[in-house]
Amino acid sequence: MPAWGDPRRVNWVAFATAPDQLTAEMWRDLLAQAGLNCQLRAGDIAGFMGVQHGPVRLVAPEEQAEEARDTLQTLVDLSGLSVEDGGPGSAPAGE
Repeated sequence: MPAWGDPRRVNWVAFATAPDQLTAEMWRDLLAQAGLNCQLRAGDIAGFMGVQHGPVRLVAPEEQAEEARDTLQTLVDLSGLSVEDGGPGSAPAGE
């Protein structure tokens, strides 16, 4: 079993795509409150230069990805937003 404290040993998998960084950060916080670990991955290089206005992928440890997606879908259903799957980024996300 991987050590959660060492991200180099975790196989991160994209499980959803938010329309922008602010939405992604809200989703990440909701998942953290539900006890699920996830991180954000910018859709392009501009994401490293401030707030990302384009799509942002959410990644989770492979063992939690399905639960994270299901939990997120349940949490945002009331908002009217959709949770897109990781798309081409659904493969391991790397670092």
